[in-house]
Amino acid sequence: MDKLILHVDIDAFFPSVEQLLIPSLRDRPVIVGSGVIASCSYEARRFGLRAAMSLHEARRLCPRAAILKGDYQIYRCFAEHVWDICRRFTCGLQTLLDEAYGDATGIGAYGEPLALGRRLQGQVREEVGLPVSVGLGANRFLAKTASSAAKPNGVVWIRPGSESEFLDPLPVDRLLGVGPKTRRRLEDMNIHTIGRLRAVPREALRSMFGLRGLELYERCRGRDGGAAARAVEGPPQAPGLCRPRPPRSISRETTLHQPTCDEREIGGMLFYLLERAMRAARRARLLVGTVSLSIRYDDWKQAAASRSLPRPTQSDWEIYGTATGLLKRLHQRRVAIRHLGVELTNFSPESSRAALFEAPPEVRRRQLHHAVDEIRDRYGHAALITGKAINLMGHLERNDYGFVLRTPSLTK
Repeated sequence: MDKLILHVDIDAFFPSVEQLLIPSLRDRPVIVGSGVIASCSYEARRFGLRAAMSLHEARRLCPRAAILKGDYQIYRCFAEHVWDICRRFTCGLQTLLDEAYGDATGIGAYGEPLALGRRLQGQVREEVGLPVSVGLGANRFLAKTASSAAKPNGVVWIRPGSESEFLDPLPVDRLLGVGPKTRRRLEDMNIHTIGRLRAVPREALRSMFGLRGLELYERCRGRDGGAAARAVEGPPQAPGLCRPRPPRSISRETTLHQPTCDEREIGGMLFYLLERAMRAARRARLLVGTVSLSIRYDDWKQAAASRSLPRPTQSDWEIYGTATGLLKRLHQRRVAIRHLGVELTNFSPESSRAALFEAPPEVRRRQLHHAVDEIRDRYGHAALITGKAINLMGHLERNDYGFVLRTPSLTK
């Protein structure tokens, strides 16, 4: 049985929700963001608007655009409804902010893959009212590439055996792992398309890009390489059933409302992002072994670092202590920070902890986290503000979901 992975992307997610809720915004350029564009409608993109562009520049290019701050809690509810529909068409789903991967292998009730994709798309439109693009392929990379080609509001299936025919004409930066620097380096070699890259020998790519070169070698042939090769779901429990696979990473990030050097504000946001990520890890019953931190300065230069913990943990404060050490190591320039992100990796199952031999302080700390999580699950994350996140009070607005961030990429 051929593997079939689908990728579902909600088109212009935030503006599409606003246009659905406010009929007068339909067919108009719509921007959602504060300070910078978090997302903009396709009507706005025709004027050259794009994510991360400053609102000042956006107003210059498109004076008639409607600019909204947005409400992440509303968007989250719409996304969950879309993902509930997607689960009917897959044996399991991995969701991100506005996109999801699903394993549709063996789901034969809807006919061939194109029929399955169109049925899913129609159900989302009928029940939620949002446009989605659906890509289908033999792996995650092909499914993602297909959904990008399907935008907006289309369905594309890369049939087995047609991978080269589909990929070869595409620009080389459509490959996962080809960023601006790699693209410029390849273009200097007159490699502008995936087809031209496919002609480069394996060892040549390895000598130029190291292990990433081997990943590019595989991907330009339609095969996942590196971290992207992970399956969407684990092994089947029984014919036709799949067991959800735990996440490989949990990350939270945001752009600050104003670039700052204020240690209290930066520390408060770092703690807030970490406690959101750790709450997700505890919900998945995972112990965290490694924490990574990334910062972006106001001049757009970036820095990142990671550190493994002495032992896996579920404690916010243990993770925060490690993360603050990384922050001191990274923030060495006298330039304000504009973007902050954290990532948790190297997980182990909670069942591997020898709870019988835990020290009393550890037991009390675990019970405290469990009690706080239960309160937040019932009344919303903002029901309790803990730790260094208290430093954000008075600086940021709050709703039931938590602090209102400048960019709602918190839940990646």
